[in-house]
Amino acid sequence: MKRFFSKLKMSRIRIKLFAMIFAVLTVLLTLITVFSKPVLFRAFSFNTYRELMEIADSIEVLVPGSASYYFDLYSLAANNSISFEIVGSDGSLIYASSSTSSAQGSGHFSSSGTTSAQYYEMKPSQNHQNLTKAKNFQILKRDAANTEYFVYSRNLEYGETLHLYSEVANVENTVNVSGSVYSLISITMIIIMSAIFYILVAKFTKPLVEMNDVTKDMASLNFSRKCRDYGKDEIGELGNSINTLSTTLNATLIDLKDKNEQLEKDIERRHELDNARSSFISNVSHELKTPIAIISGYAEGLCEGISDDPEVIKEYCQIIHDESTKMNALVVELLELSKLENRVQPFAPEYFDIGACISSMINHLSLQFEQKGITLINNVPSPLVCYAQEDKIETVLRNYITNALSHCEGEKIIALNCRESGRFIEISVFNTGKNIEAHDFPELWDSFYRADKAHGRSENRFGLGLSIVKSIMTNHNCRYGVRNTETGVVFTFEVSKDSGYYEKKQ
Repeated sequence: MKRFFSKLKMSRIRIKLFAMIFAVLTVLLTLITVFSKPVLFRAFSFNTYRELMEIADSIEVLVPGSASYYFDLYSLAANNSISFEIVGSDGSLIYASSSTSSAQGSGHFSSSGTTSAQYYEMKPSQNHQNLTKAKNFQILKRDAANTEYFVYSRNLEYGETLHLYSEVANVENTVNVSGSVYSLISITMIIIMSAIFYILVAKFTKPLVEMNDVTKDMASLNFSRKCRDYGKDEIGELGNSINTLSTTLNATLIDLKDKNEQLEKDIERRHELDNARSSFISNVSHELKTPIAIISGYAEGLCEGISDDPEVIKEYCQIIHDESTKMNALVVELLELSKLENRVQPFAPEYFDIGACISSMINHLSLQFEQKGITLINNVPSPLVCYAQEDKIETVLRNYITNALSHCEGEKIIALNCRESGRFIEISVFNTGKNIEAHDFPELWDSFYRADKAHGRSENRFGLGLSIVKSIMTNHNCRYGVRNTETGVVFTFEVSKDSGYYEKKQ
């Protein structure tokens, strides 16, 4: 008994599915049985209407006074189990059929003009209201005999009115017999179909129950049990998928156990590396403040006229002073790099001429271009107005251009270009030289990342510069990137042409 209830519990999906199908089938057949009698009554009523109308057509073509007139009337009434009355235009009864009449002569018809027709003694039926919508067709009740009739009326050619009567009880008896037979058939069908459905449901749910057992074993990390072959349909595919999942999970768990210890060591090593990077930023920033302050002080002294050639010295000293100021600002940005990455630094864009900014920077770096024999091509026009943080975009440009200076080889060409794309201006810095290796692209923008020296690149190429670019462009919510060309490398970034871009973002 315990085993039976255990099996019953495991097959609850089978019971639920069978119960739902049985309930739907029972409700459907019950509704059909309940509503079958009204539907059948309507159908038989309409059929009676058509029959009475055809009989009326047959009576209407008969010729009154002919030798066979009465016999034909009687035959129509007797053969169709109906009765009829022919009423004159003044409402008097002219002819009426009788249940005891014979087909001989005219004695079985009333011909007295004083006799009243039973049609005027009838009232509308209360049991079958609104069931007959056909023209000249109704259901009336004769209280004296407590009998209901289907009544069809028609005006004849000579001014008389024909009333045909057919008892409603005949149709009701037929409907009741039909309903009883249909109810018996429905009950029989429910029993037979329930048995068939139970067998089909049991066959359908058996693989699901077995797959449920397999997945329970998988949840307990027991992957030895597998699903059987259930065929080529969706259930079979599900079983194969469970087997594949079981095999994959088993292999993955074994692999995870082997790598778990190594992963913990890697995480610890990563934490140490992050701490080392943070410490390096703090130390480098602190150490650079002193030489920058000294350079700034000497630049101010030279600007006062220390050199023999005041004009030349003043020009170079002014450049040194400008560069020292920008380097000092860069150090401040290094200290706030984490704020940039977390987007907590204030963002205050403004309109400025990025073309003039590029021209000024090229002028400051012109000596370095000459010393390295680099040909500079500046295709960025001025004025070229954009909407961004001027000092931050200047830092991006400086990092891109100095990066190009460090790695420019071959024809030694650096080209700055611009392109309008929708509501953005794209600035690109191209330099001839070696392409970037594919495996370097994913980590190119990470802080302190440096490519292998075997690539022939300066070790400063993947330091802090590109990570600062990444943080600045992220705060601007603009795109940036790098791509290889046939002759070199192109670094790009975008800036908005107007303030509307940031108004929509807000």
